[in-house]
Amino acid sequence: MIINKIKKVILDLIFPISCLGCGLEDTWLCATCLKKIPINEHLICPICHKKNNGSFCTKCSKSQSLDGLMVAAPYENNLIQDCIQTLKYKFIKELSSPLSEILARYLRTIDKKYKQPILTNYSQTVLTIVPLHTKRLRERNFNQAELIGQSIKNEFKFNYIPGLLTRQHYTQAQASLSRRDRLKNLNQAFSMPKSLDLSQKNVIIIDDVATTLTTLNECAKVLKQNGCLCVWGLVIARSG
Repeated sequence: MIINKIKKVILDLIFPISCLGCGLEDTWLCATCLKKIPINEHLICPICHKKNNGSFCTKCSKSQSLDGLMVAAPYENNLIQDCIQTLKYKFIKELSSPLSEILARYLRTIDKKYKQPILTNYSQTVLTIVPLHTKRLRERNFNQAELIGQSIKNEFKFNYIPGLLTRQHYTQAQASLSRRDRLKNLNQAFSMPKSLDLSQKNVIIIDDVATTLTTLNECAKVLKQNGCLCVWGLVIARSG
Protein backbone atom coordinates (compact mmCIF):
# COMPACT_ATOMS: atom_id res chain seq x y z
CA MET A 1 0.00 0.00 0.00
CA ILE A 2 2.79 2.45 0.92
CA ILE A 3 4.65 1.63 -2.30
CA ASN A 4 1.48 2.27 -4.32
CA LYS A 5 1.01 5.65 -2.63
CA ILE A 6 4.61 6.58 -3.40
CA LYS A 7 4.08 5.54 -7.03
CA LYS A 8 0.98 7.73 -7.20
CA VAL A 9 2.85 10.77 -5.83
CA ILE A 10 5.64 10.27 -8.37
CA LEU A 11 3.15 9.84 -11.22
CA ASP A 12 1.30 12.99 -10.16
CA LEU A 13 4.60 14.89 -10.34
CA ILE A 14 5.57 13.45 -13.73
CA PHE A 15 2.07 13.52 -15.22
CA PRO A 16 0.12 16.38 -13.57
CA ILE A 17 -3.61 15.67 -13.56
CA SER A 18 -5.36 17.57 -16.33
CA CYS A 19 -7.99 16.67 -18.90
CA LEU A 20 -6.47 14.98 -21.93
CA GLY A 21 -8.95 16.84 -24.10
CA CYS A 22 -8.99 20.44 -22.91
CA GLY A 23 -6.41 20.70 -20.12
CA LEU A 24 -8.88 21.31 -17.29
CA GLU A 25 -7.06 20.62 -14.02
CA ASP A 26 -7.80 17.84 -11.51
CA THR A 27 -9.43 15.41 -13.93
CA TRP A 28 -8.04 13.11 -16.61
CA LEU A 29 -11.14 13.48 -18.79
CA CYS A 30 -13.73 16.14 -18.03
CA ALA A 31 -17.46 15.58 -18.53
CA THR A 32 -17.58 17.95 -21.51
CA CYS A 33 -14.81 16.16 -23.41
CA LEU A 34 -16.24 12.77 -22.49
CA LYS A 35 -19.57 13.70 -24.11
CA LYS A 36 -17.77 14.78 -27.29
CA ILE A 37 -16.27 11.33 -27.88
CA PRO A 38 -18.37 9.66 -30.61
CA ILE A 39 -19.53 6.07 -30.36
CA ASN A 40 -20.06 3.62 -33.19
CA GLU A 41 -23.78 3.32 -33.87
CA HIS A 42 -23.59 0.47 -36.38
CA LEU A 43 -22.44 -3.13 -36.18
CA ILE A 44 -20.26 -4.45 -38.99
CA CYS A 45 -18.47 -7.62 -40.05
CA PRO A 46 -15.08 -7.44 -38.27
CA ILE A 47 -13.21 -8.35 -41.48
CA CYS A 48 -14.90 -6.82 -44.55
CA HIS A 49 -16.69 -4.09 -42.55
CA LYS A 50 -20.03 -4.56 -44.26
CA LYS A 51 -22.96 -3.52 -42.07
CA ASN A 52 -24.63 -6.50 -40.41
CA ASN A 53 -25.25 -7.61 -36.82
CA GLY A 54 -21.58 -7.57 -35.81
CA SER A 55 -20.87 -11.21 -36.61
CA PHE A 56 -18.43 -12.48 -39.23
CA CYS A 57 -20.18 -12.80 -42.57
CA THR A 58 -20.07 -16.20 -44.30
CA LYS A 59 -17.13 -15.26 -46.50
CA CYS A 60 -15.08 -13.86 -43.60
CA SER A 61 -15.88 -16.45 -40.93
CA LYS A 62 -13.29 -19.01 -42.07
CA SER A 63 -10.56 -19.72 -39.49
CA GLN A 64 -12.32 -17.54 -36.90
CA SER A 65 -12.99 -18.92 -33.43
CA LEU A 66 -14.61 -15.62 -32.49
CA ASP A 67 -18.25 -15.21 -33.57
CA GLY A 68 -18.49 -11.42 -33.57
CA LEU A 69 -17.05 -8.14 -32.36
CA MET A 70 -18.49 -5.00 -30.79
CA VAL A 71 -16.33 -1.86 -30.98
CA ALA A 72 -17.45 1.10 -28.92
CA ALA A 73 -15.61 4.05 -30.46
CA PRO A 74 -13.44 4.95 -33.47
CA TYR A 75 -9.72 4.60 -32.76
CA GLU A 76 -9.15 7.44 -35.23
CA ASN A 77 -10.46 9.77 -32.53
CA ASN A 78 -7.30 11.24 -30.98
CA LEU A 79 -8.85 11.55 -27.54
CA ILE A 80 -9.79 7.87 -27.45
CA GLN A 81 -6.22 6.99 -28.39
CA ASP A 82 -4.80 9.24 -25.69
CA CYS A 83 -7.12 7.83 -23.03
CA ILE A 84 -6.34 4.20 -23.85
CA GLN A 85 -2.59 4.73 -24.11
CA THR A 86 -2.43 6.80 -20.93
CA LEU A 87 -4.38 4.15 -19.03
CA LYS A 88 -2.33 1.28 -20.41
CA TYR A 89 1.21 2.62 -20.61
CA LYS A 90 1.28 5.43 -18.05
CA PHE A 91 -0.75 3.37 -15.57
CA ILE A 92 -3.40 6.05 -14.95
CA LYS A 93 -6.14 3.65 -13.91
CA GLU A 94 -8.57 6.49 -13.13
CA LEU A 95 -9.19 6.62 -16.89
CA SER A 96 -10.91 3.24 -16.69
CA SER A 97 -14.01 5.03 -15.37
CA PRO A 98 -14.70 7.32 -18.37
CA LEU A 99 -13.74 4.53 -20.78
CA SER A 100 -16.26 2.29 -19.03
CA GLU A 101 -18.88 5.03 -19.47
CA ILE A 102 -18.16 5.10 -23.21
CA LEU A 103 -18.53 1.32 -23.39
CA ALA A 104 -21.78 1.39 -21.41
CA ARG A 105 -23.20 4.15 -23.63
CA TYR A 106 -22.30 2.08 -26.67
CA LEU A 107 -23.92 -1.08 -25.29
CA ARG A 108 -27.15 0.76 -24.51
CA THR A 109 -27.21 2.16 -28.07
CA ILE A 110 -26.51 -1.20 -29.71
CA ASP A 111 -28.96 -3.06 -27.50
CA LYS A 112 -31.74 -0.61 -28.35
CA LYS A 113 -31.00 -0.66 -32.08
CA TYR A 114 -30.17 -4.32 -32.71
CA LYS A 115 -31.67 -6.28 -29.77
CA GLN A 116 -28.60 -8.52 -29.78
CA PRO A 117 -29.44 -11.84 -28.04
CA ILE A 118 -25.96 -12.01 -26.53
CA LEU A 119 -26.68 -8.69 -24.77
CA THR A 120 -30.24 -9.41 -23.67
CA ASN A 121 -30.08 -13.08 -22.65
CA TYR A 122 -28.34 -12.44 -19.33
CA SER A 123 -28.89 -15.94 -17.93
CA GLN A 124 -27.00 -17.50 -20.83
CA THR A 125 -24.23 -14.91 -21.17
CA VAL A 126 -20.99 -14.71 -19.19
CA LEU A 127 -18.81 -11.60 -19.19
CA THR A 128 -15.05 -12.08 -18.88
CA ILE A 129 -11.77 -10.35 -19.75
CA VAL A 130 -8.55 -10.96 -21.62
CA PRO A 131 -6.20 -11.96 -18.78
CA LEU A 132 -2.72 -10.64 -18.08
CA HIS A 133 0.13 -12.91 -17.08
CA THR A 134 0.92 -12.57 -13.37
CA LYS A 135 4.32 -11.02 -14.18
CA ARG A 136 2.78 -8.28 -16.33
CA LEU A 137 0.05 -7.76 -13.74
CA ARG A 138 2.76 -7.11 -11.13
CA GLU A 139 4.49 -4.69 -13.51
CA ARG A 140 1.30 -2.73 -14.18
CA ASN A 141 -0.45 -3.33 -10.84
CA PHE A 142 -3.84 -3.65 -12.58
CA ASN A 143 -5.54 -5.17 -15.61
CA GLN A 144 -7.30 -2.39 -17.49
CA ALA A 145 -9.79 -4.86 -18.96
CA GLU A 146 -10.74 -6.02 -15.47
CA LEU A 147 -11.37 -2.46 -14.26
CA ILE A 148 -13.63 -1.85 -17.25
CA GLY A 149 -15.34 -5.23 -16.85
CA GLN A 150 -16.18 -4.53 -13.22
CA SER A 151 -17.88 -1.26 -14.15
CA ILE A 152 -19.87 -2.88 -16.97
CA LYS A 153 -20.92 -5.72 -14.68
CA ASN A 154 -22.20 -3.23 -12.12
CA GLU A 155 -24.47 -1.54 -14.69
CA PHE A 156 -25.68 -4.59 -16.61
CA LYS A 157 -26.84 -7.99 -15.36
CA PHE A 158 -24.18 -10.24 -16.84
CA ASN A 159 -22.65 -13.07 -14.86
CA TYR A 160 -19.12 -11.68 -14.52
CA ILE A 161 -16.23 -14.15 -14.19
CA PRO A 162 -12.94 -12.21 -14.58
CA GLY A 163 -10.85 -15.32 -13.87
CA LEU A 164 -12.49 -17.46 -16.53
CA LEU A 165 -9.27 -17.53 -18.55
CA THR A 166 -5.67 -17.57 -17.36
CA ARG A 167 -2.54 -16.63 -19.26
CA GLN A 168 -0.10 -19.52 -19.02
CA HIS A 169 2.93 -17.90 -20.64
CA TYR A 170 4.56 -14.49 -20.35
CA THR A 171 4.36 -13.22 -23.93
CA GLN A 172 5.73 -10.26 -25.84
CA ALA A 173 3.45 -7.25 -26.22
CA GLN A 174 1.35 -7.88 -29.32
CA ALA A 175 1.49 -4.28 -30.57
CA SER A 176 5.09 -4.62 -31.79
CA LEU A 177 4.61 -7.91 -33.68
CA SER A 178 3.58 -8.88 -37.21
CA ARG A 179 0.41 -10.93 -37.70
CA ARG A 180 2.42 -14.13 -38.13
CA ASP A 181 4.45 -13.44 -34.99
CA ARG A 182 1.28 -12.56 -33.06
CA LEU A 183 -0.13 -16.01 -33.82
CA LYS A 184 3.10 -17.70 -32.76
CA ASN A 185 3.39 -15.51 -29.67
CA LEU A 186 -0.06 -16.51 -28.39
CA ASN A 187 -0.04 -20.18 -29.34
CA GLN A 188 -1.40 -22.08 -26.30
CA ALA A 189 -1.02 -18.93 -24.20
CA PHE A 190 -4.46 -19.24 -22.56
CA SER A 191 -6.20 -21.90 -20.52
CA MET A 192 -9.50 -22.38 -18.70
CA PRO A 193 -10.12 -24.29 -15.44
CA LYS A 194 -11.65 -27.69 -16.16
CA SER A 195 -13.88 -27.28 -13.10
CA LEU A 196 -15.94 -24.56 -14.81
CA ASP A 197 -18.89 -25.82 -16.81
CA LEU A 198 -19.89 -23.28 -19.44
CA SER A 199 -21.45 -25.69 -21.91
CA GLN A 200 -24.10 -23.98 -24.03
CA LYS A 201 -23.19 -20.58 -22.57
CA ASN A 202 -22.41 -17.41 -24.51
CA VAL A 203 -19.31 -15.44 -23.55
CA ILE A 204 -18.38 -11.79 -24.09
CA ILE A 205 -14.64 -11.08 -23.75
CA ILE A 206 -13.64 -7.52 -22.82
CA ASP A 207 -10.36 -5.93 -23.91
CA ASP A 208 -9.28 -2.33 -24.36
CA VAL A 209 -8.15 -2.47 -28.00
CA ALA A 210 -8.35 -5.03 -30.79
CA THR A 211 -6.09 -5.00 -33.83
CA THR A 212 -5.77 -8.24 -35.81
CA LEU A 213 -8.14 -10.11 -33.44
CA THR A 214 -5.41 -12.67 -32.70
CA THR A 215 -5.76 -12.36 -28.92
CA LEU A 216 -9.55 -12.54 -28.93
CA ASN A 217 -9.52 -15.47 -31.34
CA GLU A 218 -7.08 -17.41 -29.16
CA CYS A 219 -9.29 -16.78 -26.12
CA ALA A 220 -12.38 -17.83 -28.07
CA LYS A 221 -10.66 -21.03 -29.23
CA VAL A 222 -10.00 -22.11 -25.64
CA LEU A 223 -13.54 -21.23 -24.54
CA LYS A 224 -15.10 -23.24 -27.36
CA GLN A 225 -12.82 -26.19 -26.66
CA ASN A 226 -14.40 -26.14 -23.21
CA GLY A 227 -17.98 -26.13 -24.47
CA CYS A 228 -18.90 -22.46 -24.88
CA LEU A 229 -21.54 -21.99 -27.54
CA CYS A 230 -20.86 -18.48 -28.81
CA VAL A 231 -18.01 -16.02 -28.12
CA TRP A 232 -17.96 -12.30 -28.89
CA GLY A 233 -15.34 -9.63 -28.33
CA LEU A 234 -16.16 -6.27 -26.76
CA VAL A 235 -13.53 -3.53 -27.02
CA ILE A 236 -13.25 0.21 -26.56
CA ALA A 237 -11.68 0.69 -29.99
CA ARG A 238 -9.98 -1.14 -32.84
CA SER A 239 -6.70 -0.01 -34.35
CA GLY A 240 -5.22 -0.93 -37.68
